Amino acid sequence: MKLELTPAALADLRSVRAYTLERWGPTQETAYLDRMWEKFETLLADSTRYRFRPDLFPGCQVASEGKHVILSRVDKSTLQVVRILHGAMDFKRHVPSSP
Repeated sequence: MKLELTPAALADLRSVRAYTLERWGPTQETAYLDRMWEKFETLLADSTRYRFRPDLFPGCQVASEGKHVILSRVDKSTLQVVRILHGAMDFKRHVPSSP
């Protein structure tokens, strides 16, 4: 399976990186992003172990990493990361109706 990040997910990842770097410094920024990429690898290996949230968009699954939640779906042989949102955010407000 291959990994695809939507433009919104890439923007989310950049935002997480910038905030973590500014707030906590380069060591924490590297560690947090490494854990995020490890979570992507875990999702690629077995996405079925994560909770489905079809109320957000068709095929949506959610996986937590630190303070963030990865919203993804599997489409044929691709794991598409749609958004990476802080756990306190209103997910429905930040997910387009047809990602």
